[in-house]
Amino acid sequence: MANKHASKKLKLFAWLWISFPFLYLAICLSFFELDFGGVLKIVLSPWYWFVSVTAVAAGLGLLQIRWYGWYLFLFSSFTTIYQTAIALTYYSSAENKFPVFAVYAVFQLLLVYLIAREVRVPYYFPRIRWWESDPRYKLSIPTRIEKNAEIYNGDIMDLSMSGCFIKTREYFLPDDSVTLEFSLFEKTISCAGKVVWRTESTVTHPKGIGVKFSVLDRDTSTALKQATHKLRKLIQEHNNKTREKNWEEYLVREKQYQSRTKVPKK
Repeated sequence: MANKHASKKLKLFAWLWISFPFLYLAICLSFFELDFGGVLKIVLSPWYWFVSVTAVAAGLGLLQIRWYGWYLFLFSSFTTIYQTAIALTYYSSAENKFPVFAVYAVFQLLLVYLIAREVRVPYYFPRIRWWESDPRYKLSIPTRIEKNAEIYNGDIMDLSMSGCFIKTREYFLPDDSVTLEFSLFEKTISCAGKVVWRTESTVTHPKGIGVKFSVLDRDTSTALKQATHKLRKLIQEHNNKTREKNWEEYLVREKQYQSRTKVPKK
């Protein structure tokens, strides 16, 4: 059932969500101070079954790395938070209901954050970096892609410790074994991996492939970690400069507008 390219962490999160109908009731009994009567009322609620079906579908989508898995998970996360508010308000005998709800909500948001980090790269939903969207700050990471002793070219647009998204015009299939070689910050990095998804050219994504890295040796892992850390710093510096420039442009436009609308003195 599970996609063979899914990481252990992703599989764990997915199975937790698939078991939501039973796991949530156990949480209600253990932490929300509901008795069996309160749990029965939840089970008989149509909303509970809607939340459960959505959660199971989200878990299956994540487990199989389907494009809709992340969006269903995000939707089901907020519906479970609402379900918890209902359970604590109407069925719980706990005295401090708000702190219990706050802890659960924070825990749920933490899960969203962890899964977002896990599924964004290389599985799907790559972030289009600023060097691709702004020609003034053009910075590409050319990479050599080797498959079956043949060499292809591409540009890395998004990079993480687990994989990358490569913009390329060449045609690859899921499960293709590839070896990547690219230079970043004066260091040459070579990574073996597999193609786990591909996309055609769209408004949000260029034509390219998502590659999941195989097990990296210590030197490669260290070099990749240092490179991604420097990239994050560059992105932050660019964002800060962009905000400052936008603010300066706004002040100039506001000054011009004020000068045009100013009523001349008689």
